Amino acid sequence: MRSQTAVAIFLSLAVGAGAFVQPQLQPAVAAGASTTSTTHPLHSEEPGKIVESIDEPYDYNEADFADYTSDNSDLDGGELDLDEDDDFLLDGYEDYSDIAGPDLGPFEKHAREVFMTYAERIASSLDVDTDEESQSSQLTNYGILKKDLYAMLQQLDIDASEKEAELLFNYLDIDGDDHVTLEEFLPWYAEAIDNVQQVSMGFQNLVKSRRTVHRFDATEVDDGVLRRALECAIAAPNRSGSEPWRFIKLGKETVGKITELRDKLGGKKDGSFVSWTKAPHWIVVTYTRAELDSGIEGQMKQREDFKSVCCAVQNFMLSMWSEGIGTKWTTGPVQRTPEFAEICGVDLEKEKVAGVIWYGFAKGGLNRAEAKWRRKGVEEVLDVLP
Repeated sequence: MRSQTAVAIFLSLAVGAGAFVQPQLQPAVAAGASTTSTTHPLHSEEPGKIVESIDEPYDYNEADFADYTSDNSDLDGGELDLDEDDDFLLDGYEDYSDIAGPDLGPFEKHAREVFMTYAERIASSLDVDTDEESQSSQLTNYGILKKDLYAMLQQLDIDASEKEAELLFNYLDIDGDDHVTLEEFLPWYAEAIDNVQQVSMGFQNLVKSRRTVHRFDATEVDDGVLRRALECAIAAPNRSGSEPWRFIKLGKETVGKITELRDKLGGKKDGSFVSWTKAPHWIVVTYTRAELDSGIEGQMKQREDFKSVCCAVQNFMLSMWSEGIGTKWTTGPVQRTPEFAEICGVDLEKEKVAGVIWYGFAKGGLNRAEAKWRRKGVEEVLDVLP
């Protein structure tokens, strides 16, 4: 009989570090805690109005790749080593119908592969008839011991403590023979993967629903939201751990100086820029500049650093969107001036400006933000080679 305590340790789900989705064993589920993700639904079919960039066009320079305008961006354990003699272990479960289910999917096949690496240890200690005709009947004797379940769960990226793994073993060991067979383990794992995929779909919808917000309400955003977004930003991949980014939050006084600079440079005193200066929050993003005598290698490293910053900015904006906050990543002529760098405390000998992110509550709500349109679908951008 399965204990009620063990049943309560059934898989819950959470998003793991680095934005990977992985199953977790969480006793909190027994207390009624839920793990839900807040996503914003895709925009309706109503087309949004295109907002023209205020920036003047400029020549593209690969070495200066960071200086592009994105105002309209939204419009456009060890290895498995099975001996040949062990192949019959896998062959016995080629079809999931052997354990009362449909054909195995990729995740279940992987789980079976990992499972069998631990099941071999059991096989070596059993008195198994080597006669080929009796091998299939011996499959039910292959399983994992309680001491091995924790390590196997880790190899399958299931976040569980040793105590939780022990409780799970007791839950899965239906017949009480002190080892868990593939027949006992795989249906449980298949259901866990199904739940993980539901969480994955929520994350994917979040990514696809994000869009640029052009107008903001005046209400300020709590700094906790900013810190969480920055935690996501600096979790972005970066070449050789270079961590080339820096984020500078501008206050109203500094924003006022930038407005004066634009006026001084001959910018229009009306139109969209004025409304954008009313965005409640500004974040200047910079990345490491290559040294003058670093040559081609330095320029390539600078370009790699810019790629890392792009990943960081995407993470930042997705985190903001997940908490109901809109963002707009932009750059332009003003941001490329020495005066702008001086106002923002940017050392142009060591840094380059990747752009400014405006963020705040979207005027009218995120669901009224302009729809994201793409001219190309997956079939038009994916090439498959033999």
